[in-house]
Amino acid sequence: MRTPVFAFALVVAASAVSSQNAASQQPSGSIPQEDSSYVDAQGTAYVTRIVPLPTTVSPQAQKYLTKPVPHAGPDATVAENRASTDAMQTRDSAGNLALYPVHIAQGTIAGIPVRIVTPVDPIPAAKSDRVLICLHGGGFTTDSGSLTESIPIAHLTRTKVISVLYRLAPESPFPAAVDDSVAVYKELLRTYKPEHMAIYGASAGGILTAEVAVKIKQLGLPMPGALGIFTGSGDFSKSGDSSSI
Repeated sequence: MRTPVFAFALVVAASAVSSQNAASQQPSGSIPQEDSSYVDAQGTAYVTRIVPLPTTVSPQAQKYLTKPVPHAGPDATVAENRASTDAMQTRDSAGNLALYPVHIAQGTIAGIPVRIVTPVDPIPAAKSDRVLICLHGGGFTTDSGSLTESIPIAHLTRTKVISVLYRLAPESPFPAAVDDSVAVYKELLRTYKPEHMAIYGASAGGILTAEVAVKIKQLGLPMPGALGIFTGSGDFSKSGDSSSI
C-alpha cells in the first residue's frame, strides 16, 4: 500500500478590506472559500484549510497577518531557512527601530553570544538593577526573534534586555539551548538579584523558557522573579492551527 503524500494550502480569512487586498494579489477565482480535501489517483492528498483571522488582535495586527510571507519552502535546507529567517528579522527589526528606538550591542556572557538591547531613553533608577532575558523563537533551528522580540520590550518597559543566542539544532541538539540559557542566567546572578530578573520567550523560546525554569529548579538556583511563556506548546494534548492542518 502506497503511503499518501500530503500537499497543504493554508489560507487566512481576513476582514472585507483585507480580503480585497488579498484578492488583488492573486488571480481571480484562485482564493479557496472553504475547507476541502481529496486524494488523487497517485495517492497524493490535497488539503485546504481556511483559518479565520483572530478577532482579539488589533486592526494593525490583522493587516500585518494578511501580508504575503516569503518562505524558503518545505524542502529548504537548514541554511536556506536560516537565510530566509535572517532576512525577515532584518526587515522587521528596521520597522521596529523606527517605532521603538533602542541601542543594540553584541557581547558574550559566560562564553555565550548575546545581544544587549537597551532603551534610548534613560533607564529609570528603579529599573537600573533589573534585567529581562529573551529566549528567541525559531523552531530551535533559526533565530527569528532575538531582535524583534526584544526591541519593543526594551523600549516600552525601559529595561535592559539580553537576548541569548543559544546554540541551534540540528548541529547542537537538546539540551544545548537549555545549557546555554542557564549559563547566562547563572552568570547574571552575580550582578542581579533573582527577583529582579525575568526570563521570557515566544514559540520555541516559550518552550525553552519553561525548560530553563525546570533546570534552574533542578540545580537548586534561585528562581527568577517572573517567567513569560508566549505561544509555546505547554499542553501537548491540544494543538493549534499550525500543527493540526
